[in-house]
Amino acid sequence: MLHFCGEVRLTQWYRRAAEWHTEPVIKHIYETISRDEARHAGAYLRYMKRALAQAGDAARAAFARVGVLMASSGRSGKPLHPTNLHVNQSLFPNDTVQSRLPDPDWLEHWLSQQIDFDKACEARVVGGILRNLSSLFNQTFETVADLNRYRKQFAVQAA
Repeated sequence: MLHFCGEVRLTQWYRRAAEWHTEPVIKHIYETISRDEARHAGAYLRYMKRALAQAGDAARAAFARVGVLMASSGRSGKPLHPTNLHVNQSLFPNDTVQSRLPDPDWLEHWLSQQIDFDKACEARVVGGILRNLSSLFNQTFETVADLNRYRKQFAVQAA
């Protein structure tokens, strides 16, 4: 689920980069990469469908939890991608993939200053996650709050 959400986000980042660039070859490269990331998301979605068939509610609960996290970028103030999630308390704040880059601020600069990945672009990421989870769970999630309510059903059941 985490990788699925990351691929949905990358699809939109590269799509926006293609829209932003004016040079035809670079534009085509970003369009190709964007479609490739979308195919990756589709492969992860197929894997998630198999996981639901095998693990049922345990998979639903895990997928909903990660979906809420990854679609809640508005709360965190930054785009959530597996490369910028904190994973090791003892190494914090240098525990993300992004923090170990030669220039950790590069991604934020690219998104906000160069390709202008704005709120409308971010809404496409969140919408993609919600639409796919709606389909996967046979539910309708219009907002992250809808998905969070669904997630909480599993917490009550587990208790």
